[in-house]
Amino acid sequence: MNFSNYLYFKNIHFKLIIILSILGLLPFFLGLVDLLINKDNLFFVINLPKYYGSIILTFLGATYWGIILYDSHKNLISEKIKIYIICWSIMPSLWSILILIFTHNITIIVLALFYLIVQFVDEFIIKYFKFPIWYLLLRRSLTIVVILILIFSYFLVSGD
Repeated sequence: MNFSNYLYFKNIHFKLIIILSILGLLPFFLGLVDLLINKDNLFFVINLPKYYGSIILTFLGATYWGIILYDSHKNLISEKIKIYIICWSIMPSLWSILILIFTHNITIIVLALFYLIVQFVDEFIIKYFKFPIWYLLLRRSLTIVVILILIFSYFLVSGD
């Protein structure tokens, strides 16, 4: 399946979601470039990939909260699964708080690991909802890029 084929056949809302998702990578790239070029005198006063990554991780969890509230297929899902998904929806935000509390550089790698966990959960949960296949393909692609940026960021800040 080719991801670009989905761009031609979906309505403007799907295209907008895809474009905004890809543009959402810009703060990750800007933070990585800042770490690369200005390592000793950062333009941004924070490690942008770590902080922005924590915000986006929280957002990824929150999407499940919204899905449970509004998905038209939720009546086909058992109450037990719904409870698990609602509880799961807050886990990424709790992880993000932990990432931001600790200043050690290893938290950037832990953040990358959390992105991987969220992606695995997305892969598993998709069978309970009618997610469009392009969404999962988009999430996979974005997750790979984010994890790579976080790993590079870790090595840049740990290279002292």
